[in-house]
Amino acid sequence: MRKLLAYFKFNKTEQNGFFIILMIIALFVTIYSLVKRDAEDPIPNQAKVFEQSFHDSLEISGSANKQELSVSYPAKNENKPRVSQTPVTEETKLFYFDPNNLPHADWHKLGLSDKQITVLKNYESKGGRFRKKTDLKKIYSINERLYKRLEPYIHIKTSPDSEITKEQNRTSLLYDKFESNEAELIDINTCDTIALKSLRGIGSVLSKRILKYKDVLGGFYRIEQLKEVYGVTAETYDLIKDYIVVSSLDGIKKININKVDAISLAKHPYLSPKDAKLIVNYRDQHGSYVNIEDLTKIGTLSDLAIAKIAPYLIFENDSR
Repeated sequence: MRKLLAYFKFNKTEQNGFFIILMIIALFVTIYSLVKRDAEDPIPNQAKVFEQSFHDSLEISGSANKQELSVSYPAKNENKPRVSQTPVTEETKLFYFDPNNLPHADWHKLGLSDKQITVLKNYESKGGRFRKKTDLKKIYSINERLYKRLEPYIHIKTSPDSEITKEQNRTSLLYDKFESNEAELIDINTCDTIALKSLRGIGSVLSKRILKYKDVLGGFYRIEQLKEVYGVTAETYDLIKDYIVVSSLDGIKKININKVDAISLAKHPYLSPKDAKLIVNYRDQHGSYVNIEDLTKIGTLSDLAIAKIAPYLIFENDSR
């Protein structure tokens, strides 16, 4: 053992040399470890740097692109002409009216703007007169949507000396169903089956259907509603349309929209059970309806459905 230890005995010079070598080795090890750590896994480090720079560039270019898009790509309908809409205000209230010489204030109550009313008054000042409902549709300031809303309420009065009445009288004289030469127009709201059967193409069965449908509707407000009766074909309607009339709307049965329940409302031919339920539910949630325009707020009823049911509704809080 002593012989083995003898090999590890160093003099002063050897000890100094040994320590210098250890210091050099330690220095190399330290340098190597530092170099290796910096060079280790360069790809993830570069990926992180690229990812960060990519997101930074997106933030900068993104805002620029948004500005560019807003300038280069205008709104889809920006260049399309805007169709003027009839203003609906709290004062808008539909009622039966004769468009001839209707006061400015009444037109305004129906929802027309001052410009629209001015066009109508200019037409009248030049001698224009509305002889039938569709004449109002020809006025350029009355768009299709407005006309459909007003059409059920248009009731043009005719005098005995008017051209329309004279023409109807001349037509009735040519009616070969009657033996007499003084055929009279038949009011479909007040006639019976005997009067209906006197019309060409109307027999016992069809006359009963017409009267039954009249009762279900609550009365006819225009003769075109006869087309809705099962069995009244287009040919049959063309045969009888010149010999029937709705002379008065006073007898139409009204439904108080603020009092009726969904089951009773659904019995009307113009409303489905789903429509009736929606109308009643909306009323229960938002309060009583004020006028026909309130039905448009439901969102699911078409303008046509609202126009058809309108003549049968009243908007009173107390039952009539």
